[in-house]
Formats: sequence, structure tokens, C-alpha cells
Amino acid sequence: MDWGALEAVLGTALPSDFHALAEAYPVLVIDNLLSVSVPRPGTEALWASEAREDEILQDLYEMGDTEGYVPFPQPGGLISWASSYAGDSFYWKTSPADPDAWPVVVRGDNGNWSEFPVGAVEFLTGVYRRTIHVPGMPRDFPSDYPQVLGLSDRID
Repeated sequence: MDWGALEAVLGTALPSDFHALAEAYPVLVIDNLLSVSVPRPGTEALWASEAREDEILQDLYEMGDTEGYVPFPQPGGLISWASSYAGDSFYWKTSPADPDAWPVVVRGDNGNWSEFPVGAVEFLTGVYRRTIHVPGMPRDFPSDYPQVLGLSDRID
């Protein structure tokens, strides 16, 4: 992965835990619901430009439906890193300046916004272990025997 190229197009560094996650899991889908947007080698610029130009978030912002959150590249703006097939969106809030300290922000499919003072990997771990509950997400997620589509299940 050419993180330098990706981050140059994006206009900011990304959290180091996400670097490690993306390097370990070219595909990551939990219980056929939550999908992490992992850049692929050779598509770094495309991933970065899609993250910068989040049309859905921009539309919500223009409609005043972001509860004070703003799209990146505004200071403290949101960058998308995952979504659910139920319509939930997962972002980093790009404040404070250190990407490793960025909290996770979730917009549920019900329109509720929640902020969690953890990084992406800690957030996913908490959701998987059911120590973090996201309002609006299905109560039975993850299932008692969650399936994780990951490295050994790579799809192209």
C-alpha cells in the first residue's frame, strides 16, 4: 500500500491502527453487515478522492442534518471508513490533530449520531465483543457466532 500517495491525495495522515488493519485485511466484513472500506494497492488515489468527496455526508451537511459535524476537509471534518448494509456510516472525526487520537463517529440509519472516544480497531473490537453498542444498529449484531470475511476469504 502506498500510504504516502493516499494521504497526499486525501490531505491528511490516517490513524496507524487503520494502516495495520488495511494491511492485514484486504477485505473486512463482519456478519455480512458491517463493511470496512479498505484501500487496495494501486487504487490509493481513488480511495482518497472518494473519502474526500463523500456526497451523502455533504448532502446531509447542506440540509443541516449532521448535528454540528462537518465534512472533511473542514477542520475537524469527518472521513468515512466503514458502512453497514443497513445504512449506518462510520467516520473519523479529524480532531484532534493526531490521527491516532481521532474518535469514531457513527450516523445510524435512523439518523442518530453517536461519538465514541476510540480508534477504528478498538471500536470494531468493542462492537464485535458487544462492549460497544451503537444506537440504531441491530441488537443482534453481531450474532452469537459472527462470520468475518477477511484475509483468507479475499474477493476481487
